[in-house]
Amino acid sequence: MKVFLDINVVLDFLLKRSAFDDEAIEIFKLLYKKEIDGYLSAVSYTQIGYFLQKFVGKPAAKDILRDLNRLLTTVTVDNRIIEEALDSEIKDFEDAIQFASSLSIPGLHCIITRDKKDFNKSKQVLIQSPKEFLNAFNQ
Repeated sequence: MKVFLDINVVLDFLLKRSAFDDEAIEIFKLLYKKEIDGYLSAVSYTQIGYFLQKFVGKPAAKDILRDLNRLLTTVTVDNRIIEEALDSEIKDFEDAIQFASSLSIPGLHCIITRDKKDFNKSKQVLIQSPKEFLNAFNQ
């Protein structure tokens, strides 16, 4: 099963954000056990790296990003993705890039995000919160 991870879910896991990390940890356990295949947009690494550097320093941030890159498949952001994001009805441009990136994944099951409202116009792909995804997966 292929899932696209929004930045907030990855940061919940990596930064151990207490209000949200339990579900993110469960999702990452599924990734590590290869029960699901995770995808992340190339542009996500810049934001994730920025936050990691603030919390753990540059050398540790690079190591974490390297591990993340080995665990997840990176979705390329090219001219087509940017054009689709610019033409999108999604108001937040970063979210529009995330969404357009996800559409390039053949057989994608869903986007997992805590910001479902930002993707609310999607009829092309299932949008699930971490809790919704885990509940459906575990049934």
